[in-house]
Amino acid sequence: MGDVLIPSLMTGDCNDSICVRASRFWEFYDLNEETKLLHADLVLIDEEGNSIHAQIYPNAFQRFKTLIKEGNVYNLACFRVRKSNDRYKPVTNESMITLSTWTTVEEVVEIPPAFPMFTYSLTPIEQLPSRVDYPEYFTDVIGIVTTISNIMSLRARGRQNDSLKRVVTICNER
Repeated sequence: MGDVLIPSLMTGDCNDSICVRASRFWEFYDLNEETKLLHADLVLIDEEGNSIHAQIYPNAFQRFKTLIKEGNVYNLACFRVRKSNDRYKPVTNESMITLSTWTTVEEVVEIPPAFPMFTYSLTPIEQLPSRVDYPEYFTDVIGIVTTISNIMSLRARGRQNDSLKRVVTICNER
């Protein structure tokens, strides 16, 4: 297993290893140029359920795309720890990790049975209105989809380009 847990990570270059599950893995492309990758992102979880956001920039993406699979557990070392982004954080953590071409990745084969699979910070459905236009965190919610609108084109304040929007209505099963 890793040398340290996620809460022990300090800002700067890190040579300690962490043992983490790649809980989520997604790619973020330029909204104006669909084929231009801006970065890939991961949510990583350690054996105690602590989570952190990790980011991979385009110059290192191809390497990690073949090395890291969502759901698997890895020992990672030689990465950079920095202050988390101000907007759209996938987890509650003031730090995040940047993986680079120097980062080492070793898949863990024997995974302890209690190693967490996922991390969520679910928002109760009645609190969703307060999360509108609240960009600090992504919002996790579970509900039943009741309607999905057609796609609408709109221009946000201060933007020069249109964005596409779809309204999804959900309800609580209770």
